[in-house]
Amino acid sequence: MYRYLSYKLYAVIMGLLAVSVVYSSIAEAADKIRMGSRNTNLDVVLLESGVAKKYGLDIEVVRIKTGIEMAEALIGGGIDIGIVGAAPLVSALLKTNKIVLLGSAWITDGGYAKILVRKDSPIKSIEDLKGKKIANKIGSGSYRALGDWCAKNNCKVSDFQILNTSPASIIAALESKSVDAGIWFAPTTSIAVHKGIARILMDFKGANLGAATWAARKDFTTKNKDLVARFMAATVDAQELILKSPTKGAELLSSGLQKLGRKLPVEVLEMGINDFNYEHGMLGDKLVVVYNQVFDAFKARGKYRGDKPDFTKFLDSSYYDAGMKLRK
Repeated sequence: MYRYLSYKLYAVIMGLLAVSVVYSSIAEAADKIRMGSRNTNLDVVLLESGVAKKYGLDIEVVRIKTGIEMAEALIGGGIDIGIVGAAPLVSALLKTNKIVLLGSAWITDGGYAKILVRKDSPIKSIEDLKGKKIANKIGSGSYRALGDWCAKNNCKVSDFQILNTSPASIIAALESKSVDAGIWFAPTTSIAVHKGIARILMDFKGANLGAATWAARKDFTTKNKDLVARFMAATVDAQELILKSPTKGAELLSSGLQKLGRKLPVEVLEMGINDFNYEHGMLGDKLVVVYNQVFDAFKARGKYRGDKPDFTKFLDSSYYDAGMKLRK
């Protein structure tokens, strides 16, 4: 009798466990999302502001160094969603149809990208950098900004020795004097200035129209429509927070970066937070204009081959639209 009851109890327990696992998996699928993060202003404010909890989201943060690696992680399935700059995004869209574009994270006129030189450097203009070593991530948005600025100002990217460098290593390269300059954007540029390592030589304002886009795995969005809509609602809240109160955004950014071991005062972070316009949505045809400009610029330099794709086929506004209806 005991053995029989034990077996029945065992069967019941195992059955309950199986049901529990099933429901646990459903709950996880419904609420958990793996977000790639490069510790950009918007990433950090989104996480630090608490808006994710407001929409019942469980965000698992996957630290990623560059937009190029972000796109690769989306293609490879290592993340579900992330912000990708226009240059690495277009490169990714040329080789995959696994990515769907959900809306703008921010736009810029190129002025976000800045040239850093050491504080005591004798270099006074970009002309002085010709033939010199510059740390930058090849294929990034800031690399594109340099190329587009040069196209309008009688210079070429080949005039400089571009050393393919991860963002985290740019400041170290300047400090060690292994390069003459570095090109990147806030908060890296703000950190370099705050630490007294570098000064800003110039920016690329007017070089081009740039954009960073919320991109996601198509298979993930198809299976988790409500989750992705809630995520879009949360990021719009974060974008609106920065747009309406840059100082509050800088405060949250300072708090979030401190948790990552970077102690930076609010006033330093305010230096770069307005370099981006955190306008959200599909922005009419503005995003497609950016993607087309990126393709044309890189093809002219021999970086792309083949015909230009129809970038509109990658856009899906339904998740953004659904998220806007959920905002509280």
